[in-house]
Amino acid sequence: MSMINDIIKSAVNNVQSNKKKFDAEEWGKGKQQDREFAYSTQDEMARKITENGQIYKTYLDVQSKFPTYSVGNALLVTAQNPKATQLKDAEGWKKENINFAGKPNKIIILEQGDIYQRDDGTEAQSYNPKNVYDISDMRVKKQLNAIPFSKESIMKSILSMSPVEVTIVANTFSNKLVNFNVDKRVIEVSERAEVEQTIKGLVREIASIHTLSFGESELNTFKNESVAYMVCKRYGVSTKDFDFEIIPEELKQMTPQEIKAELGKGRECFEILAEGMDIDVGMQNRTKINREYER
Repeated sequence: MSMINDIIKSAVNNVQSNKKKFDAEEWGKGKQQDREFAYSTQDEMARKITENGQIYKTYLDVQSKFPTYSVGNALLVTAQNPKATQLKDAEGWKKENINFAGKPNKIIILEQGDIYQRDDGTEAQSYNPKNVYDISDMRVKKQLNAIPFSKESIMKSILSMSPVEVTIVANTFSNKLVNFNVDKRVIEVSERAEVEQTIKGLVREIASIHTLSFGESELNTFKNESVAYMVCKRYGVSTKDFDFEIIPEELKQMTPQEIKAELGKGRECFEILAEGMDIDVGMQNRTKINREYER
């Protein structure tokens, strides 16, 4: 019996000595470092996208893949892995019985934490760093295949999302191919417009209504153009005629927080459009996969 006791005690002691003790203080420091990295990277990227049209377009590419991500988190993905297509945390991939192919490359994003009270008594929202991983790091690569959607089905889907009536006219009020007539509260489409032109024009005008940015200004045009680009990118409509090389001066003068807030208006519109259009054109499964760990 004493020999059995000796063996058990020895085995238990070996296991305990080999286990790395959880260091709460060290864990807290790591989380704080990740949080600081996330905030500083968001600010850095917010500045970069207003200085370089190609980086801005890369941000739009990321946002088009993850419509429910906040602007801040889309900026974080843009900085760390803009080619990412499906993101989940380790537990999320584990639930799908998908394992890492090797050492994964973490992408740090921020997720909402608890509401806390400031010293002055006001409430504020806390955000916690979260590690997510792209499907490219997984042993089973279930990459999303591009689904060919007809332009007609995309246009019908966009029409169903319009908050106002859409009508065909010989010439629009502004002589554009597609125009929101503020006085009549209708979107006019010129009978001369082709399907692809109509798609892009409809999204621009719907975005202007959603974000109340139908007033003629460089910034409003830029934001509406950005929403149109993301819709086209997501559903396979040509984006070759989009140009973001000229960034509005008004956006350049903003602080990182103001930039994120301004772009957030267009992102919210895009999320609404994508949610409805995904169902109409048959992208429900893709939406479900991406939404689980987004924010």
